[in-house]
Amino acid sequence: MADLPLDLDDVPFRGIVEQSLAGIYVVLDERFAYANDTFAAMFGYSREDFVGRHMADCVTADSIDEVMRNYRLRIRGEVASIHYFTKGRHRDGHAIHLELHASKVECRGRPALAGVALDVTQRVRAQEELRNSRERLRELAQHLNSARETERARLAREVHDVLGGMLSSAKFDVSRMVRRSAALDAPELHTIAADLLTLMQDTIDTARSISDQLRPVSLDAHGLASTLQQTLQRFGTRHGIQVSLQLPAAPLQLPPASATQIFRIVQEALTNVQRHAQARQVELSLHLAPQLLLLTLRDDGCGMDASPRRPGAMGLLGMAERAQEIGGRLEFGRSPQGGVELMLQVPLDHATPEAGHA
Repeated sequence: MADLPLDLDDVPFRGIVEQSLAGIYVVLDERFAYANDTFAAMFGYSREDFVGRHMADCVTADSIDEVMRNYRLRIRGEVASIHYFTKGRHRDGHAIHLELHASKVECRGRPALAGVALDVTQRVRAQEELRNSRERLRELAQHLNSARETERARLAREVHDVLGGMLSSAKFDVSRMVRRSAALDAPELHTIAADLLTLMQDTIDTARSISDQLRPVSLDAHGLASTLQQTLQRFGTRHGIQVSLQLPAAPLQLPPASATQIFRIVQEALTNVQRHAQARQVELSLHLAPQLLLLTLRDDGCGMDASPRRPGAMGLLGMAERAQEIGGRLEFGRSPQGGVELMLQVPLDHATPEAGHA
């Protein structure tokens, strides 16, 4: 049995190098003095045709400066080795993406580079396709949100103006019936008419509530701050939750798209509180900081960890997408009361304090 371990001279490095799945090369005087078959094949050459080529001839025009700079840094001994990505030029002219890692060595008594290369073209293309796909999905989500808000605004106007007007007219007629039935001394008819009048008022209130859910009239008429105040108060009254609100002293006027997205984020967050948090208190604050609009929503509920994620739940994702559409950033954490804390930051180029309604 041979003695172990082997000396370096006994290891068949040449066979290992030539059969390597990674490209291996040696650069001497700016030319490839050695390349294994794998490295030469990356450029579309045989090893015999590739060896002797100048480095600058084997990379794309926009990569030459970087490649030569990195080469000289190592040859001069300023750095021992460099690991970086660049673009090579295939024999037929198309670009190949390479991951290179080379170090300074001595060859024939002169400084040289010995390196390892991986062809990462497929990986780079896959990453680019993934980025493009994500961007297209984001654009689609923005388009759907925009179309949905436009349709909600239209339906809100129809419910508020058309249906609300029709119901008000019907209520007026029922009121006349109540008065005349009283004058005619028809108690049964009077009772029916009075009950119908109450039902008409409840229907009008429901129509207004539906209109506000679709798109609050106050959002366009009075701005975000006033709308958040009304929304929070109604939320507290409807669900028996104690609410508090802090608003900036300076009036705030937002672009319609930003106001809508911020309102929808708060609306979705309150829906989550009502459905999952088991909270008794909710705090909402809106502040202006240098270059930022800051919105914080806290509850004292059970927290996100205690509520298992439901399959198909898209609320948090939708909220994050809305924040991104207006250049904002949305974060979630644990509130001081133990529940969930939502923090939204929107750059002031999307939210500018001005004189006007708040």
